[in-house]
Amino acid sequence: MAALERARCALSESFRFAAALIKDARKLLALTLLNAVPIVDLIVAGYMVGVARHNPREPPEVREFRRLFKEGFMLLLARALLGVSLAIPVWAIAIALVPLRVNVPELLGKVFKQPVGTAAVVLVFNLIFAPAIGLYAKRGEVREILELREAWRAVREFGLADYVFACLVPTALFYPLVALSSILSFPPPPAQRHASGLTEVLLMLIVRWIWQDIPPRLASAPLKVLADTVYYKVLAQLPYPAAAPPPPSPPPLTVDEMYERLVDLALRAWGGSPERAKERVENWIREVMEKRGVCREEAIMLLYEEL
Repeated sequence: MAALERARCALSESFRFAAALIKDARKLLALTLLNAVPIVDLIVAGYMVGVARHNPREPPEVREFRRLFKEGFMLLLARALLGVSLAIPVWAIAIALVPLRVNVPELLGKVFKQPVGTAAVVLVFNLIFAPAIGLYAKRGEVREILELREAWRAVREFGLADYVFACLVPTALFYPLVALSSILSFPPPPAQRHASGLTEVLLMLIVRWIWQDIPPRLASAPLKVLADTVYYKVLAQLPYPAAAPPPPSPPPLTVDEMYERLVDLALRAWGGSPERAKERVENWIREVMEKRGVCREEAIMLLYEEL
């Protein structure tokens, strides 16, 4: 296969999918409006999880909001679990470097103050951990996001160079969002007077949120939806290994095995000899046969089910 052929195919399919979403103005508008509102935007996250899980040819309908919100919330939990698991080794390194007078939090703060540094960290994070997010989306289990070995097996099969190139393009689409949001951020509304009382404080916070947060979110929401669409559609095309099949269920017990377990139960409950335990079980069997009008085998099964 030609160099980066898999990446080009994946990106071609992803942009074709995004173009289909642009043509369907109704779906794009719905996702844009949902994405502009905090917390509600979890519905859009759930929609993207569905794109990565099912890899549809055309953008699915935006409906079943409760299910989509649940999917988005579970993705949030999975990301939080991944973040906590990453924070532990970072703090361990920071503590280990204290005797060397290396202030890791201060160094990270300097990195994130620079746009280039922030972009580099986000890019590295996406390249390393995007396969884990895709694996979670495919399988739907929060713990799957920590299966980095399984996730990177798909990357190796896809091709490392193809994967890096395929992820660089949709990741680069996120950076105009930051610039657009900063351009459209309005200055804080001038305070008429000092707020007194909880009600006035809450009203001021709501006004500030509507004034400063909603315009940039609403303006950048369409681009973010399209960037997410391309990103999750690329992840959908990675050849993730199938989930391990559940362990086989034990074979059903025979009537004789059920009878032996009933005898063992009677022996442990009342003691005595095995013959006495069998006598008790036989009495139970006769009672069930008389009361319910069933044969001996059915009586034994009924007794076993009632344990």
